[in-house]
Amino acid sequence: MPIIGTTNSILKTGIRVYNPPNTITGQKTVAATGTAEVLTAASNQLTVGLTVKALASNTNPVFVGNSTVSTAVGFELSAGEQIFIPITDTATIYVDVTTNGEGVSYIGN
Repeated sequence: MPIIGTTNSILKTGIRVYNPPNTITGQKTVAATGTAEVLTAASNQLTVGLTVKALASNTNPVFVGNSTVSTAVGFELSAGEQIFIPITDTATIYVDVTTNGEGVSYIGN
């Protein structure tokens, strides 16, 4: 099928969609600000990655990162914001908060 106004054509290539067998979901709240907590206590193997979303009820940002994440260093998410992280293990993600009891929800496969 030609593209209008050009001599190029659209090539149809095989696109494979992979549906991983396991999907994990959950929520994580952090009891005390300044304390990085692992997203999941158990290791969950992922094929595609993980989406982490700040809870809509949060009043202040949450921070996502590795075991050294803090409110000064980390990926900041305001309420309702999300990030996709292409990782293979949920136990490598940590969360810290600026307000006690706030947190994130997550889904991955």
